[in-house]
Amino acid sequence: MWRRRQVLPTLFACIAAVYALLTPPFELPDEPDHLSYVNFLAERGELPNQYDAARAVLREGHQPPLYYALCAMLVRLNQPDRRVDVRPAPHRPPDPDAPEHIPIFRHVDTPIFPSEADRMGFYLLRLLSVLMATLNVAVALRLFERLLKDEGQTAMASWMLIGLPQFAFISGGITNDNLANLMGTLIVYGFVRLLESPESMRVHAGLGLALGLGLLAKKSLLALLIGWALLMGWCLWRGYGDRRRMAWGAVVTLALALALSGWWFARNALLYGDLLGSEMERRTLPELVSEKSLLSRYFLASFWRVTLFSSIGIFGWMNVLLPDWVYALCMLLLLLALVGLARGWRGISVGLRWSLLWVLLNVMGLVWYNLTYSQPQGRLLFPVLPVGLALAAYGLGQWIPPARTRPALLGLTAFAALLHLLSWWTIYAFYYPAERYRF
Repeated sequence: MWRRRQVLPTLFACIAAVYALLTPPFELPDEPDHLSYVNFLAERGELPNQYDAARAVLREGHQPPLYYALCAMLVRLNQPDRRVDVRPAPHRPPDPDAPEHIPIFRHVDTPIFPSEADRMGFYLLRLLSVLMATLNVAVALRLFERLLKDEGQTAMASWMLIGLPQFAFISGGITNDNLANLMGTLIVYGFVRLLESPESMRVHAGLGLALGLGLLAKKSLLALLIGWALLMGWCLWRGYGDRRRMAWGAVVTLALALALSGWWFARNALLYGDLLGSEMERRTLPELVSEKSLLSRYFLASFWRVTLFSSIGIFGWMNVLLPDWVYALCMLLLLLALVGLARGWRGISVGLRWSLLWVLLNVMGLVWYNLTYSQPQGRLLFPVLPVGLALAAYGLGQWIPPARTRPALLGLTAFAALLHLLSWWTIYAFYYPAERYRF
């Protein structure tokens, strides 16, 4: 157990660093816009105003600022002009015979960075994301140990996390997803600790810090605030300990969360007339608004399939796909996990039962978001990825006899290695051969 805690985060850091260095600049979802936000903060030292053209950051300026502020501090430390310049040439082939899935920018025949300092600054920002993701993995390993009492299932969940290509790919990009994922894991870890020690003021305070910082990373973590309210209400209702002390603990959690993040929501209300800034997003991103119903063809046909596949591995701007057999095999494993979860439901721990609720809350949040915007991207569920994988490991474990645990883990480890090698080759073959740019 101790060895796994030491080795796996280091191994993951190396894997994610390969994705960070292999994937060309700006070939991750919204990376140019995330960098624009970072540069804005680094240069001006102020937050954007999306209703003021002179102070707006296109597309990502509505996001909470914590990730961008951390990145801006790094930029100020290593860039004399307080910005990282990346100037790729768009790749827009006029040839009607050009393939549908092609690189968005030119990467083999056109300089991208104006200077070596810009190159260094860009990859330092990517490596900062790798650091956040590595910390996420370290927390997730401890979470698995608390949720899964079976050593084989704990190891299985750990290798599934390390071996998931999409998670490692996103971990190597400039995006606030990585801080949101870290804070999401810390929050659900706090939830599990709350189940174990509902009277501990230290746990309540830690949860308040995690929730407050999480809401400053990405507002989608509001789903976990709902999860906390439900969990806290359940603990009080069941009388797990001194109710008065637990109630005071809830006050501490809310007070700390409000102290850390309340100013951001107050600023939204004063600046945009909306606590969450949702109406401002609609007005400033009209090209992305696509309202639809749950019974629309979008939800009935493509949403679930694309969301699931992109949780496994769809790289670039959702235009670099793995072979079909990878998705088919992973879907088979998911089906076995779900059936196994149902099969072993009576013996499941309280923590895993709550984990299912936390996953469902985030799925509901993604569905709600997609009623207005078309974003069927599995990465948006990664704040609860560790608890989702814990559930999957428990479900798969119902099919594996104790005597077969070691061979199953060896097979899973080999499959994880194969997935990363295949993903690296897929990314290289998509972006680096000169013939990819002949159109």
